[in-house]
Amino acid sequence: MTRILINGIDGRLGARVAELLSADQELTVIGLAQLRPPAPIGRAEILKANLNGPQLVELLRAERIDVVVHLAFTGAERPAPSYEAAVQQNVIGSMLLLGACATAGVKRVIVRSHTAVYGAHPLNPAFLREDRPVMRDGARGLIRDFVEVEQFMSEFGPRHPQLSLVPLRCAPLIGAWSPLIEYLTRPSPRMLIGFDPCVQLLHLEDAANAFALAARLDVNGPINLAAADVLCISQLILLAGQIPLALPEPLVSLALVLGNHEILGAWPFDLSFLRHGCLVDTDRASALLGWKPTYTAAESLRLLRMNEYAEPTSEQADEALRAFLSR
Repeated sequence: MTRILINGIDGRLGARVAELLSADQELTVIGLAQLRPPAPIGRAEILKANLNGPQLVELLRAERIDVVVHLAFTGAERPAPSYEAAVQQNVIGSMLLLGACATAGVKRVIVRSHTAVYGAHPLNPAFLREDRPVMRDGARGLIRDFVEVEQFMSEFGPRHPQLSLVPLRCAPLIGAWSPLIEYLTRPSPRMLIGFDPCVQLLHLEDAANAFALAARLDVNGPINLAAADVLCISQLILLAGQIPLALPEPLVSLALVLGNHEILGAWPFDLSFLRHGCLVDTDRASALLGWKPTYTAAESLRLLRMNEYAEPTSEQADEALRAFLSR
């Protein structure tokens, strides 16, 4: 029987992954949390604790964990209390967890990441594949943390070949609070005059299905996840029920140089993402996981207008569960 630990079961994504995995009677699911989960977690056992490196090793060994699903990133589903707290949990915490997994003999670690780690650049191909290097500088906020974790994983992995590392690079999630939802639900989301780059989204239900599949299947290496359709930023804003506010780029650039980041409102990425696209190819997810998205980006945004976090209906959740168990 495979034993799976979900680090971050106290988020909506973690809770849904636990519920999906719990439906497979051949799996034992344990959740590590600091808060109470906001949604059902199936038959997963839950441990509320904040553990250091040696304590993580002890837990992984005592529970004979085979697979770890790492979703505990502050700022992803609730605002980060501070920059220091985000770095401590997201970057340092991920390093400690990976080290503990290697020491304890864990076979595979699935790590939440983001498609924005590639960066937005005018020379990007139409759709980026997983062999594209992550950006080295220019990221800010949560994306900077994801970049640093991926850079660490690229150095850590070759030194521990017995441990499979699987970063799942998710397009911005719809279905729980996220930095992009904060941007889309505030009045007058900012754009740049003359620019309207394309973006991808991912519904939380589709993301959870991919994490659950990766936990069950013998996979290794990064995997891109995104809905099948592509929208421009102006379309995102209008579908979310807002009216965009377009600003001249020289004004924005000058304000940023002077330290005024409020000019962009709640825009969660660096300025380059308001100029250029960063679209990903999801063929690897289809080939390795048998995964395909259920929701389009447009459907997710329409649901966002109807329901604060666009949670799936019970019928949609049951359909996703049946599809997961059939693979």
